[in-house]
Amino acid sequence: MASRIKVDEVTNLAQSGSVSFPTGGASFSGNVAVSGNIDFTGNLLQNGSPFVTLPVQTAANLGYVLRSGGTSGTAYWDGSGDGSQGGGAQAQYKAGFDISRGYSCCGYRSSSSWRNVNRLVHATYTQTNLGDLASQSGAYIDGKPNTSFTGFIFATGNSWDSTTSYVSKINMNTDSNAGQATSMSSSRNRCSAMGRDFIYAYVHGGGSNSSNTVRYNLSTEASNNSTSHPNGSQNNPACGQGATVGWIKQGGARAFNFSTETYYNWTSSPGTDGSNKTLCSRNGFAYWNTCGGYRTSCDWSIRDSYTGGQMATVSKNGITTGEESMHTGNEYGFICGQYDGSQNNNGYLFTYASHTFQRDSRMDRSGISGSASAAGIEFGTLMYGYTGM
Repeated sequence: MASRIKVDEVTNLAQSGSVSFPTGGASFSGNVAVSGNIDFTGNLLQNGSPFVTLPVQTAANLGYVLRSGGTSGTAYWDGSGDGSQGGGAQAQYKAGFDISRGYSCCGYRSSSSWRNVNRLVHATYTQTNLGDLASQSGAYIDGKPNTSFTGFIFATGNSWDSTTSYVSKINMNTDSNAGQATSMSSSRNRCSAMGRDFIYAYVHGGGSNSSNTVRYNLSTEASNNSTSHPNGSQNNPACGQGATVGWIKQGGARAFNFSTETYYNWTSSPGTDGSNKTLCSRNGFAYWNTCGGYRTSCDWSIRDSYTGGQMATVSKNGITTGEESMHTGNEYGFICGQYDGSQNNNGYLFTYASHTFQRDSRMDRSGISGSASAAGIEFGTLMYGYTGM
C-alpha cells in the first residue's frame, strides 16, 4: 500500500536550493503555483500532446493575420493581399503607429501668416496654444514627422504666399522649436506633400523646377528633385497617402507608387482642384473634397487608399469648408482651422466608424485670429519595432 505524506512545505536538507524528484516524477491533481522559472528538458505536453506556441512575432509580420496549419501543419503569419485594405501592408501601417495627439502648425488669416502651433490631445480633445514654435511663418504648406517625432514644416517663408525652400522643424516630444531644417532641393509655393510613412515626404507645388517632386528624407534631411509629374507644375495641389501609394490632385489626377517612385493615372478622381485639402486615415481610406474653389459645401468623397476608387460619400451637413488644416487620429479625424469665406479657427470632427462629420468646438484653434492652409502633423508611439513602410 502506497504511503501518504501531508506537508505544508517541501525543501531539501539545506532548506534552500532545488528539490529533485526521483525517477518516475511526481503527479499533482490540483493547481501548482510557481514564483520562479521552470527549466525542463523534453517536450511540453498538453493532455499528452505537444503544446504548440505561436510563430515568432517580429516587426516584419506586424499586423499580419495568424492562420492555422491544420492538423498536420504549423500556424503561420499571413501577409497576403498586399496592396488591399485587408493586406499585409495595410495591417502594418495601421498597427505600427498609435497616434495620441496632433499639431496644427502655422497657417494664415488675410495677409498675415503665423509661426503659431497648437497641440490637440486626442484622449481628452484638449487643444492647447503652444505659441510661436516654428522658426518661420507660412501658409499653403504641409508637414510630416520622422521616427524621432521631429515635425517638418515645408515652405515656411515668412509670408502667407511665399516661394521658398525653407523648412521649419519642431520637437513634438518636448513641444519646442527645433530650429531650421536643411532646405529643400527646390523652392515651393502653395505646396502639399505625400508621405511615405516616416521615411520620405514627397513635396509638390509651384516654385522652381515645379514639375518635379521634391523627395525629402525625414531622417537625414537630404532632398532631391526625384520624379517629374506627368502634368507638369501642380501649384496648390491636394495630396494624400496610404501605406504604399500617394495621391495628388490639381490640374492632373495621379497616383504615386512609393516603391518605384513613379506616377500613374488616377481614373475617376474626386472633383477638388487642390485648394480644398484631404484627410488621410490609417484605416485604408481618405476623405477628399468633391468640388473645386477655395471653399465648398459639397460632400466628402471616401476614397480607397490603394485603388483610389470611391467607397461612399459623407455629407458636410450644410457646412462650408476649404483650405482645411487637418490631421488624423486612430479612429477619428480633425480639422483645426479652415476657410469658409474668411480664415477661422473652427474645429470639426470625423468619426471613422460611422463616416460622419460635424462641427466640434473642442478642436477650435487658439492664440491667433484665424487659420487656414496650416500643416497638420501627428505624434504618438511607434509599435513593435515599426519604423515605416
